[in-house]
Amino acid sequence: MKNTPKILVLLVLTLFVSSCFKKLKEDLTPSGSATLIANGTSVNLGTPTAVTLLGVVTIEANKDKSGYTILLNKADIKAGKTYDLKSSTGVFTFLHDGTYYSPSTGTLEITKFTDNKVVEGKFSFEGNAVGSTSKKMTASGTFSVNIIL
Repeated sequence: MKNTPKILVLLVLTLFVSSCFKKLKEDLTPSGSATLIANGTSVNLGTPTAVTLLGVVTIEANKDKSGYTILLNKADIKAGKTYDLKSSTGVFTFLHDGTYYSPSTGTLEITKFTDNKVVEGKFSFEGNAVGSTSKKMTASGTFSVNIIL
């Protein structure tokens, strides 16, 4: 009987720690959606990720040989803000069929941003393959992703 309170405390502590780890795992598991339509072809990108590190929000949606990576200064992100993909201070990388493209025209609009929680947006652009002026791409897409860090 003397050990009953100790066992009860140990059981409660174990349940508490277990629930904390479950919540941490949920917070660190990417969730959301991402679309890309490149030259009229819809590409399934799977689940995107978004992380914040050193004041930069990185949004990434890649699958196989297609996808995109968007880096934005966290202090500049506001819902309703539209970025010019050619002259903005952000970094925008687009990949389709194993070729990287650089936007020559286009926009990125942040439609929702909750600090360290959620970022949503849409983009469209026309661009050339990096290192080529003859290989062109027209693309649009959307993302809705929970920021995991």
